[in-house]
Amino acid sequence: MSYTDSTLPVRSDPPQGDYELIDVDPHFKRVVGYFRGSDYAAWGAATVGMPLALQAWERLEPAAGSLKAPGKVPAGALRTATLLGFLGGFYLAYSRSSQRFLGWSENAREVKKDRYEIKKLLSQGKLPYHENESVLDDRLKDVANRNSQYSFTLLAIFPWFNIAHHPYHGVSIQKYYVNRPGEEEWGFNLKPYEEIKAKYAKKIE
Repeated sequence: MSYTDSTLPVRSDPPQGDYELIDVDPHFKRVVGYFRGSDYAAWGAATVGMPLALQAWERLEPAAGSLKAPGKVPAGALRTATLLGFLGGFYLAYSRSSQRFLGWSENAREVKKDRYEIKKLLSQGKLPYHENESVLDDRLKDVANRNSQYSFTLLAIFPWFNIAHHPYHGVSIQKYYVNRPGEEEWGFNLKPYEEIKAKYAKKIE
């Protein structure tokens, strides 16, 4: 079932960050695709650091007793520690990337990349957030957004990601129709947003 103008869901304003807001609920693929080298480094450090920390702990406080020589950490424990470090490192990298989408941390690189990608889609006559590719109706898109928005803040407790294409991203598409310095060089000729929405209206309903 589709929403009408009188039944559109109400959204509160997103929390203000120190930097430009890009997207309040970016798709999983976007968040991962915007990882910086430092995010991968943090992920790798956590993956390696957990088993190393377990071995260091054994040296500082041997399992056999405080006056005993350190023993060999079981391979199963090292594998488990590596897995936990891998998952924890990914959550850390994902959270860092998500914060940049919300403007909670420095995001100049991401703003430029986002503007390029969105303007390119608009120039191709495509919806910027691919919501026409979703099999969900308007109401389920609304539910999906409410479940996943800001979920990255609780990844350590309950991992949850946005894997739904929906139109609720907290920004006005009109800002992409204004050229910033240097964007003329991209050569995009953006098609009217209302025209694009009308083109995909039947697929969205």
